[in-house]
Amino acid sequence: MIVALIGTAVLLLVGWLLRRAIPARGPLTAVVPAAILGGFVALALRAFDVLPGTPEVWQDVAYHLFGISFLAIGLTPLGESKLRKGALWMGMGQWTTFSLQAAAGGLIALLIGSLAPGFGFLAPMGLNEGPGQALSIGRLWEADYGFTDAASIGATVASVGFVIAYVGGLFAVRGRTRRVGVVGSSYRFDAGTLATGAAIVAGYIAVYEAVLHGLGAVAPGLVDLVLGVLFFVTLLVGMAARRILGAAGVSIDGAQTRQVTVVSIDGLTVAILGSLTWVAVSSVIWPLIAVVAGAVAATIGVIAIARRWLDDWRTERSLALFGTVTGTVASGLALLALTDPDLESPVSAELGAMVVVSAPAVVAGIALATAAASGTISEAVGTAVFAAAGILSLGILALTMRRVEERPATAPEE
Repeated sequence: MIVALIGTAVLLLVGWLLRRAIPARGPLTAVVPAAILGGFVALALRAFDVLPGTPEVWQDVAYHLFGISFLAIGLTPLGESKLRKGALWMGMGQWTTFSLQAAAGGLIALLIGSLAPGFGFLAPMGLNEGPGQALSIGRLWEADYGFTDAASIGATVASVGFVIAYVGGLFAVRGRTRRVGVVGSSYRFDAGTLATGAAIVAGYIAVYEAVLHGLGAVAPGLVDLVLGVLFFVTLLVGMAARRILGAAGVSIDGAQTRQVTVVSIDGLTVAILGSLTWVAVSSVIWPLIAVVAGAVAATIGVIAIARRWLDDWRTERSLALFGTVTGTVASGLALLALTDPDLESPVSAELGAMVVVSAPAVVAGIALATAAASGTISEAVGTAVFAAAGILSLGILALTMRRVEERPATAPEE
């Protein structure tokens, strides 16, 4: 695993160098992040069987970087942006897209038949929540419910989602802007950031060991379940630590914790792409494509409807949400930079705050999908519940947007 971790760092550096070498002469070259470039190099090396380490070891690296990123998110101060209309719109939009992605994926899986229980519900795990969660939940389903290659299938969905996010974002902004922001990982390390990163890594190791050994001694049967959602545990720990430190008068530098988050997410992207193998998904490639297509169609429909309830920053917020629910928050920021290259709008801050709004509903969705994968409820029942939840969420979003007034802001005319 140390070799894979070093390989991830090296390939991330390779991606950064490639990003600097590519002239930003148009939207296509401007939008490709360093992590995706490094990840595709890893994917190519894996295809030729010259990447050191097994796919499972690279998945381990991605899994731990995912937990670290959520610990950093939990520690990051939210600021006043958490009350803005855009954060509510994007957070509740994530509720709706998660549910309807799952409903679309579940319906298509039921129509195809002969697939593992929960197959269609991997769509929101990979698209809406990104590679880390797809891997984490997929591993849980493999270990506890016998879903063969669930982690690899989920990670593949997430990787396809990145492509959909960037291509879809480029299509959406055609002719809408004269300026295009150059998107690429910009790492700024100083002594404070390095110290913050070291503290976050140490904290993550402590949480992981506490769950693995402490919980294992008390309730061995719960260990796999908690490790499957360790990202949420680390998020809660980070939020609790931030409150305790704040009460003690200790301030946290949000720029430093965000830098740790960015590096962790970029690293897990590289590691995920380095873990993909064709063998793991070749037998289900057409059902996988159908499920992803249905989930993306549902996503586009939700955003097309919901954007009508926004007064300002419609394009920016729509792009940020689309990038997030088909890739990660990082791809949401990347698409935002296409129309707001200097990040002058409030949308980047709202994007960070949306995690707090969306977390409860997303966790409930994960629990429902897991119940279907385990056989506790049928896929048909799970699909119906997700569809009802999605429609209800859309209605709640409409009512909320009509009640919440937009804060004064200068926005471009749509």
